[in-house]
Amino acid sequence: MSSSFGLVLFGVVFFGVVIVGVPALHLVRGLTSLPPPCESNVYCHGVLLHDVQMARLYPDSKTFVDMKLKYSEDEVVSKYDELRKQFGDKTPPREKIQEFVEENFENGDELEEWTPSDFNPKPSLVDRVTDPLLKTWVEQLNQIFLTLSRKVKADVKVNPGLYSLLYVPNGFIVPGGRFRELYYWDTYWIINGLLLCDMATTARGVIENFFYLIRNYHIIPNGSRKYYLQRSQPPLLIPMVELYYKFTKDLEFIKQNIEVLEEEFNFWMN
Repeated sequence: MSSSFGLVLFGVVFFGVVIVGVPALHLVRGLTSLPPPCESNVYCHGVLLHDVQMARLYPDSKTFVDMKLKYSEDEVVSKYDELRKQFGDKTPPREKIQEFVEENFENGDELEEWTPSDFNPKPSLVDRVTDPLLKTWVEQLNQIFLTLSRKVKADVKVNPGLYSLLYVPNGFIVPGGRFRELYYWDTYWIINGLLLCDMATTARGVIENFFYLIRNYHIIPNGSRKYYLQRSQPPLLIPMVELYYKFTKDLEFIKQNIEVLEEEFNFWMN
């Protein structure tokens, strides 16, 4: 069982809810002419992005757009324009594109491992499970939180132009595998698991990350990457807050953030 599947299953087993995905926002709205996913000439549109992806340098198309720029975006785009001029303003050979990427990008190192302060190796849920096999499964699944807990490094906030990752202030749980950022609807199931495992402080911090995204981008994107800024997923923020309130009775938290919840609600209704 993969880590991400396990955490999603955690929510499904205990809450029995199934929700289908939402397509890109432009499909929902029926638009025919679409803006780029974001303004970046590296991560969202432009000749460099097109040439790199069409060259298929990597088996996974996500690899390039998750890389960190070694230099400013303007400088890298300008250097690539100069490279293209050497080939008559046409796409350079694949090996030249590979060399360019290696000279101007590096593998993203924007996340650090993080241990939630309220992690408990044996949460109270374990004692409520009587079946020995399920009890062991819950204990093992709880440990996955340690494996998948991440926090964004401060450099992403200081130098946002060098990354496709969007900064959020608190630690969070990643789905796992190639998905190394905060995701919207995946987090609904993760919040379920965190609360069941007595990790309300972590759950609150994760929800606050979504508040941060709304305050800065007026949307919760599909995931916390620039190239997701024109996409979203099922609007589960309010259900997440409801779950948190049912477990904690923290009404003050809702009062402090009601305008953000209203903005998310109005975004989907309008």
